[in-house]
Amino acid sequence: MADQHRPGEKVQTSGIYKVVKEGDGGSGFEVTCVEGERFPPTRSGKGAHYELVHAATHSHKHSELGSGD
Repeated sequence: MADQHRPGEKVQTSGIYKVVKEGDGGSGFEVTCVEGERFPPTRSGKGAHYELVHAATHSHKHSELGSGD
């Protein structure tokens, strides 16, 4: 089972997350969440959580890319 993150928690890893709502059979939808920000609240309220699908590195943090300065 994937790690589950709740709305309001601080995002530790930037990437694409699946939003899973209680009782939706796991279908959910995908969103981008950024390290240091908080997982946003959901309209469904109770039982909703986020699961990391694909982690991503910010371009300015990647060693193969320049800073653009």
